[in-house]
Amino acid sequence: MSRMSNRVALTVRLDPEDKDFFAEHAERCGIEPSVAARQILELYVQRLRDGGDWIDALHELKSAWNVPKRAA
Repeated sequence: MSRMSNRVALTVRLDPEDKDFFAEHAERCGIEPSVAARQILELYVQRLRDGGDWIDALHELKSAWNVPKRAA
């Protein structure tokens, strides 16, 4: 059995405004909100297994999704 077929659901609760905010910003990057949430969690687990941390995962996501730098 592959690892993909052995997945379990994970529920995350957000305030409605936070959910809408997350969805809007994920879509601005061209990513479906549910896919974005799953990718964040999967990447975080991968980085932890590789000896990295949350910051490594965020940096990698920002690079992969071509998120522009914020103007100061």
